[in-house]
Amino acid sequence: MKLLEKAKDKSFWVGVREKDCFKKYREELFDLWEKHCTSPREVLTYSDFKLYWVTGDRKIYESKYFSRRLAISASALLSLIYPDEEKYLLRLMDEIYAVCDEYTWCLPAHQKVLEVNNNSKIDLFASETGFALSEICEMLGDRLDPLIKNRIDAELERRIFSPFLAVDDYGWWEHANTNWTAVCICSVAGAFMLRRPEKARELIPRFQKAMVSYLSGFENDGICIEGCGYWHYGFGFFTVYADMLKTFTDGKLDWFADEKVKTIASFIQKMFLSENSCVSFSDGGNTLRYHLGLCHYLKSVYPDTISVYAPEFSYNYDGCGRFCLHLRSAIWLDESIYYSPASREISAEYYAENSQWFIKRTPAYGFAAKGGHNSEPHNHNDVGSFIFAKCGKQLLADLGSGVYSRQYFDKNTRYGILECSSRSHSLPMIDGKYQSFGRERAARDVKYEDGVFSLDLSSAYECEELTSLRRAFSFTEKSVTLSDEFEYSGDGEIVERLVSVIEPVLSGDTVRIDSAEIKFDPSVCRVSLSSEKRESGGICYFIDFILNRGVNRFECTLV
Repeated sequence: MKLLEKAKDKSFWVGVREKDCFKKYREELFDLWEKHCTSPREVLTYSDFKLYWVTGDRKIYESKYFSRRLAISASALLSLIYPDEEKYLLRLMDEIYAVCDEYTWCLPAHQKVLEVNNNSKIDLFASETGFALSEICEMLGDRLDPLIKNRIDAELERRIFSPFLAVDDYGWWEHANTNWTAVCICSVAGAFMLRRPEKARELIPRFQKAMVSYLSGFENDGICIEGCGYWHYGFGFFTVYADMLKTFTDGKLDWFADEKVKTIASFIQKMFLSENSCVSFSDGGNTLRYHLGLCHYLKSVYPDTISVYAPEFSYNYDGCGRFCLHLRSAIWLDESIYYSPASREISAEYYAENSQWFIKRTPAYGFAAKGGHNSEPHNHNDVGSFIFAKCGKQLLADLGSGVYSRQYFDKNTRYGILECSSRSHSLPMIDGKYQSFGRERAARDVKYEDGVFSLDLSSAYECEELTSLRRAFSFTEKSVTLSDEFEYSGDGEIVERLVSVIEPVLSGDTVRIDSAEIKFDPSVCRVSLSSEKRESGGICYFIDFILNRGVNRFECTLV
């Protein structure tokens, strides 16, 4: 089988045009067309470009940048589905022409230095852009005007091929263990396979070495500690690469035979807590939709391991216009899975010993807690934090990602931001102190025994008087009980904080949050309710149980 053989088959696109299982896919494309392709294209200005260095803002420039990529994705796919509609192809070529004119394909946030002319730097989005243009050129072929095809090849040479070939090691992302490596290597390798296949064969050892580095970022339990969104991103591109490599080498190189890859592939199905409320540790989101094509493909590779839920829990494209994944939502869709999804109502329990995550799902609730340390990728200071979900909502929440800005990724300012600080996580405060940043700020003695998940989180606090903070969670089918025991010789207050995005109501010995109740002993503490506005919108609510002097144990039950 040749690369993208299915995507180059005209009869396949007839099916996409006519079959009911692609109805949502078509409707979303028409919506993207209306939003991004029916008005004049906004100019990417220098004033917008330099905002990142002036104010830290990323949104203004990136909204225009990604609108172009979404327009390319929509018009290219509509050109394949509706080949007789000339407007789609004409708009596609206009968008490609504009992208080829861009000063750089690299985002300002990844350029680092404004004053240096570095317009052929390869970052996540430069590599993605090159890969997208390579795939579009391969699929549409002679339907594209000769100048457009020539410009694509010229810009690929200038912005991707030459910079990558100029060095034996491009830099940190070629040997990192995060999503950057998977995305950049997949995109660069994919472009080489499609446009310069002979050179791609020479580079395979280099590509493979980088992907070994990427996979080293996962423990053997397969947990993506960067969060659900970054599993979709990094492992999604890894899967695209592995599939292309297997085809490119006639099956001789097959990453899917690796047991660790198989374990990582099952990560996302474990993250659903209640309906599509999900585990949102690190820079994640509070709700989850799985990438339809990616999970259908993984199900075809690992039929006995992967569960794929109903299509209403899926998505086909994201706000960044990642063409390779948008395309594969169509070419990897499996009608049999689409119409016969797995049940999401099954009770489940996962203890990831290496990553120190515990997840439990019953018909009554979903729960997740973590140990780990406070210097993880996309780190939040959150050792020992947890989520309690019920009726499709996070009722005790992990806020997930904040607003991306220069300050958000600067370790000197990051932990003053609400979402990254332990002040917005369900964790104790010791004498007014929150958890601190650092690899040494880690959970100790983490275990799951006799139905109890427990850990010591005292090391996460910069507090000599705190010698032990043992947190334990025990479970029934309808409730979770939190127990904290302290060994603390200081004079400061101990405050047990719980966090929600839904306003709590205090009534006697119970705090109510929507459909949940938090029961506690009012003789050991007093309760204070407060809130804080989020930069991204909405309000974060704090439920603070302020322990009486001398009290060294706190317990509450979540029902």
